[in-house]
Amino acid sequence: MWKLGSLITSVFVVGQLTGWEVTDLVAIALIVLGIGSWFWSQLSLRDLAVTRTTANDRLQVGELVRERFEIRNRGRLAKLWVEVADHSTLPGLIPGRVIHLKGRGIVRWESEIRCLRRGRYRIGPLTLRAGDPFGLFPRRLTVPDSHEVVAYPAMFDLAAVLLPPGHLSGGQSVARHGAFATPHVAGIREYSPSDGFNRISWSATARLGRMMVKEFEIDPAVDAWIVLDQDSAPLVMASGNLSAFPPPLRYLDSTEEYGVAVAASVARYLLALGRSVGLIISGARVEVLPADRSERQVMKMLELLAVTRADGSRPLAETLAGEARRFHSHDTVLAISAATDERWADALGGLARRRVRTSAVVIDASSFGPAPSPQMVIARLAAHGVPTHIVRFGDDLTRSLAGESATAETGIGVRRAS
Repeated sequence: MWKLGSLITSVFVVGQLTGWEVTDLVAIALIVLGIGSWFWSQLSLRDLAVTRTTANDRLQVGELVRERFEIRNRGRLAKLWVEVADHSTLPGLIPGRVIHLKGRGIVRWESEIRCLRRGRYRIGPLTLRAGDPFGLFPRRLTVPDSHEVVAYPAMFDLAAVLLPPGHLSGGQSVARHGAFATPHVAGIREYSPSDGFNRISWSATARLGRMMVKEFEIDPAVDAWIVLDQDSAPLVMASGNLSAFPPPLRYLDSTEEYGVAVAASVARYLLALGRSVGLIISGARVEVLPADRSERQVMKMLELLAVTRADGSRPLAETLAGEARRFHSHDTVLAISAATDERWADALGGLARRRVRTSAVVIDASSFGPAPSPQMVIARLAAHGVPTHIVRFGDDLTRSLAGESATAETGIGVRRAS
């Protein structure tokens, strides 16, 4: 705008100094151009309706974020050009596009973006930019609507993996004739006079023609705890080409991502078995999700694991010692770490001496890049009799967690995933 004003002033001054009549006509033309352009710009973003729909706001890393956009011109005048700028924080997002809208016209398009990193991202807002054909009076309109999309960590199917039940499942349910009912039905048997009427299985009684009662499982009061080390010291980024790996391995580019994937996969596996599972994250601060077996527990864990970062400076040994009061006899504690500090192995061994079932998953940072070898930690865990699985860069967790563990009986040798 100031450029046009300067031009008009210059032409007027030149006309006054030279006496050229044509300069007056040019100045008038420029004034008319400026007024017309101003009115045009005022109408450029009027009567626009913007609709943005996101198909899924909860997804797993590697999946597509699908969105549908619709911009409707409710006015009779066409919009020569409208620039749509997207301010979402989703990585890999196309920042915007330029569209043309006819009078009473509608422009629709769809967007698909593959989410390559777990985390919480903001979708929106949108900014519409338009103006007159000469760009003298640009206009801007912000559509403030925004919402969040959460990308859960990569997970592996452990349903077919024979994990040691005494190490990870938190104990086994026992079918026993009790005086009370539990949510877990083990089977049916014939009625006896000591059975209460609330134990009668009326469907089985009608089907078999004789009185039948339900047998319940006595559920063990033990918890499984997953302790994830998010200390920044052992963090190592992978130097290999991840595009050669199949999903979800191609989204695991650091010891941090492998640790989170192990925690998420094991948590989902144990909760599917009906176990009460808790989560402790040792990062910039210690975050504790109390043990629970409800259907919402897996979602709570995934929400927490989606945003956790290896940004702490607290050694895992301190966290294990500080949270030891939460672990009772026969509970299960699974520690996941890439640290080569042997103190966390001693802390886990101390829990084992208290009859707490312990297991460990060691992320071999030296397989990702220049980093110390974890062999001393593995040896110390084996000395304490703690079952240990080793995960290296490029390993399929389904196979790695099914391999032989490094225990005091089997030695340090670990069967790697092929």
